Amino acid sequence: MPEVVNHTLIVEKLKNLTGSPGCYLWKNSEGEVIYVGKAKNLDKRIRNYLKEKQTDLKTRHLQREIFDLDWFATSTEKEALILEATLIKKHNPRYNVRLKDDKKYPYICVSLSEPYPMVFITRKIKDNGDRYFGPFTDVRTTREILDVILRIFPIRKVRQKLPLPKPKRPCLNFQMGRCLGPCQGTVPEDEYAIIVNQIIQFLEGKKEILANELTKRMDEYSGKMEFEIAARYRDMLGRLQIFRQKQTVVSMDGGDEDVIAFARKEDEGQVVLMEVRGGLLDNKKSFPLQGVQDSTEEEILSSFFRDYYMGAGMIPASIVVPFGLKEEGETVLDFLQEKTGFRPKLRFPKAGEKKSLLKIAEKNAELGLTERLLATHYKDQTVALKEIQDMFQLKEPPHIIECYDISHFQGSFPVASGVMFVEGKPFKQGYRKYNIRGYEGINDPGMMHEVISRRLQRIINEDGVMPDLIVIDGGPTQLGRACEAAVEAGAANLPMVGLAKKREEIYFPGETSPYSFDMNSPGMRLLRHLRDEAHRFGVEHHRSRRNREALTGLIREVPDIGLKRSKLLLKSFSGQKKIEEANVAELMKVPGIGEALAEKIYNYFHSNVNQSSETGGIIIPENLNSNS
Repeated sequence: MPEVVNHTLIVEKLKNLTGSPGCYLWKNSEGEVIYVGKAKNLDKRIRNYLKEKQTDLKTRHLQREIFDLDWFATSTEKEALILEATLIKKHNPRYNVRLKDDKKYPYICVSLSEPYPMVFITRKIKDNGDRYFGPFTDVRTTREILDVILRIFPIRKVRQKLPLPKPKRPCLNFQMGRCLGPCQGTVPEDEYAIIVNQIIQFLEGKKEILANELTKRMDEYSGKMEFEIAARYRDMLGRLQIFRQKQTVVSMDGGDEDVIAFARKEDEGQVVLMEVRGGLLDNKKSFPLQGVQDSTEEEILSSFFRDYYMGAGMIPASIVVPFGLKEEGETVLDFLQEKTGFRPKLRFPKAGEKKSLLKIAEKNAELGLTERLLATHYKDQTVALKEIQDMFQLKEPPHIIECYDISHFQGSFPVASGVMFVEGKPFKQGYRKYNIRGYEGINDPGMMHEVISRRLQRIINEDGVMPDLIVIDGGPTQLGRACEAAVEAGAANLPMVGLAKKREEIYFPGETSPYSFDMNSPGMRLLRHLRDEAHRFGVEHHRSRRNREALTGLIREVPDIGLKRSKLLLKSFSGQKKIEEANVAELMKVPGIGEALAEKIYNYFHSNVNQSSETGGIIIPENLNSNS
């Protein structure tokens, strides 16, 4: 036996082992939990770790480090599975395959514990009867799904405990047909429950069934001459069909399934899970893994099964995987069968449609892992800067790079942003904001000419340092006008390139045909980081300017609002768009704003929805347009 087995502490604990299911924790000499395992038979499994000749690399590494042992007996293997997942999250042992930051993944909750449920995003799961869907790996995608639900289904959006003791006047959502208005006390719970069940069908991916149900109800109410209710279902059906048209058909059999693949490198891994619902690609999730070094592929996949499906809100009929699962994965399937009433069918395709889907998932996992590792490994940008030097045939790696972007909404409130990277890293003191002075309407090339002229002239006037490279966010037209500005300023030899968003292509001065480089190379990643940072900074400046205009409009158009209250409004709602969406009750929560003033503010925004900024109604979508 290895020397560690003879340690008195472990030898004594081995005497008390039982043959029951349970979990075991291996610790090092510092008391740190380095591995958590589950077993049908604790005695047999733990003693197996202590045999001299081990073929498993991870076990050999563990043998060199284990110093102490803890174990927990359970009544069933299911209890051991649940306990194992809990202990791994608690101790984060480095020899276990585990999801990174799994506690932070968001879910969409349907609050079935309430008489009139809501739908919202949460990161906490409560055992109170609510229904949870997820986890999702991208908050933005989660918000987009929630936004689609709130636009399709007339469900309440205001947090309040219903039914109210005293009915109140419903908010604008009711007037727009986006809520049934349960706050006014006229909606029966069973009628409202129909909408909730339809939302659950939507989240489960049963969109074809949902479409048929909406059509049936529309025809039913139309036949009863209840055209108002029929119109509600017609509108829901129309919005649902628009959403479904954006989805991709990937399975001709029209079933529900998850397609899972992963990539690995050293101790890092990436799992991609593609959700196919009703034959349509419904969602793609990407999960970073750690602790995969020395683990077998079966162990990695089985560990992901444990971490993901034990908390998943939706279990499909089949799961497509590249190979079979270890015993732990089979235990998860048993757990799912007990939880849902059916056992998902595992598929291991060798050819055909399913194999093609698996290859797509594998490719996405490889790309996701490469991108994540590059972001980690290339924090020192020496390699990226040398690559940029070679790409653009510069005399030396560019120490100072600046990037410029134009932002506006259909020509209104045009602004520009300039960011500076020194030695490949953001240099915030060199960031610049510009309000466009010489152009009105949509003229991105002209605006770029103005900004570059102003920037270079200031450098010359202040005897500053010229950048080694300027990146223009745009194509050949914007780049051409920027080069004109450089020539006029006496800086004709200043290196400039254009980076177009659409295909991530590079344009050189005087050339109309773009050049393509490896998108995942360190140099291109750095250039994209520059471009994205300039865009973010420009959008932030544009939004700030728009909010100032909104503040001015409020002061000018709404009596008794004043500068102080306007600032409080913008601060409380994080911008104009949130103020627009607020109802009277929400506006009244702002200090100094009573019911009468809240109604004036509400009426100001909603009576000016279709007016331009010249009439005081500065209603601009949050999704800001920027030049390409």
